[in-house]
Amino acid sequence: MAKLKRMVTYTDYRWEATDELTPKQLEMWNSENEELREEVVDQVDFELVRDKCLEDHSEIELIEEK
Repeated sequence: MAKLKRMVTYTDYRWEATDELTPKQLEMWNSENEELREEVVDQVDFELVRDKCLEDHSEIELIEEK
């Protein structure tokens, strides 16, 4: 009996975005102060807007069972 075998690697790229920032959040983000930016990130929710799945596989290998 014989089989074919291969290793498959899947990579999923995701683009996520938030709803509109409030004027205060925008001001905090534009300050370039890392602590304020972290506060903005903690206040918002990111939603999936696009994704792309890539697939790559190794050479196919013949496996013979004796």
